[in-house]
Order: sequence, then structure tokens, then C-alpha cells
Amino acid sequence: MLERLISLLRGELQAEAAERGPFERRLVAVAALLLETMYVDRVASEAEHEAVKRLLMAHFHLPTERVEQLVALAEVRYAEALDDWEFAEAVRVGFGPGERQEILTMLWEVAYADGVMAKLEGRLMKRLARQLELGEDAVELARAAAGARSGLLRGTPGEG
Repeated sequence: MLERLISLLRGELQAEAAERGPFERRLVAVAALLLETMYVDRVASEAEHEAVKRLLMAHFHLPTERVEQLVALAEVRYAEALDDWEFAEAVRVGFGPGERQEILTMLWEVAYADGVMAKLEGRLMKRLARQLELGEDAVELARAAAGARSGLLRGTPGEG
């Protein structure tokens, strides 16, 4: 695993385009990033779990059982990963700019799902936005859209 990561960083290997299994790599990557958003503050609430499933179901038009399978696979991949770079790279390569912004909005929605925005969640969003090659304007638009969808009109509850 470490040798593969070093080779990727040296540019000797490309990030894998296809996931081995029932889902495209880019879908697994989105699910893994949603999970990372849920786990980053070390408090994964039921509301966040439900948000991850709801967002995957709605965005990718998947039935409940497929979402359960996707989340289970993403949990394994997330646990195996040394860094989220591989997931962010799969999303960056696998989706266009508008889709990446929508995925960032989904990430913000998971962060907002428990009603508390931890500093770690905000930092994660900014770092992932850079990795997804989205500018500060895209970050703020995604944040505002997620806040509106989550019923938060302004501000960031719990941030401080």
C-alpha cells in the first residue's frame, strides 16, 4: 500500500479509474468523502448517517439496498485508505466542475446534518474544495446551498 502511494505521488501511476466491484470508483469516492465528513469530528450521529444515505440515493438515483451496499463498500475503502487524496482525485477526475460543486454541497449537508458545525468539518470542506479544484466562490455557494437545504438560513451553528 505504501509503495503504491509513493508511486502515485511520484506520478508513476494514475489513480485507478474503475473500482473493482459493483460500483464505479467515482461513486465509491463520493461515498467515502461523505463518510469522512461524518467521521471527521469523531462524532457520527444518526442524522449524519441518514444524510449520507439520503444524499447518495437522491443524487445517484439508487434504491435503498444499493445505497446500503455502496456505503458498506465505501466504509471498507475509507478504513483502508491512508489519506482522502485518492477519493478526492477520483471525484476530481470523474466529475465535471458543476458536479464537483454539487458533491461539495452534499458534503456540507452531511456536516450540517447534526446541527453542529465543528471546526474540523469546516477545515475539511476547504481542503477538499482545493483538491477538487473548486474556488472560494464555489465553497461559499455550496455552503449556502447546503445551509438552505438543511433549513439553516444564515450563520454556522456551533462554529467557533
